[in-house]
Amino acid sequence: MEQDESESNGEAERKKLISSKIHVGLAAFGTLAAVAGIGIAIYGGINFDQTRVLLGVGIIVVSTILYISMLFIEAN
Repeated sequence: MEQDESESNGEAERKKLISSKIHVGLAAFGTLAAVAGIGIAIYGGINFDQTRVLLGVGIIVVSTILYISMLFIEAN
């Protein structure tokens, strides 16, 4: 009986660790995507390309939403 409890406890720890790594990965991806969006928007602004500016702004908005949503998801 004690072995079953320790196995379930170990499994819960593994799930928590995997969930934590996924959260960190998504947060890093959101941050890097925002940086890429800023770069695209600046490049589009320099070349007076409205499409690239809007694409960059869109990437910034989506990555910011992804990053903020990570704050409200529990990492149980």
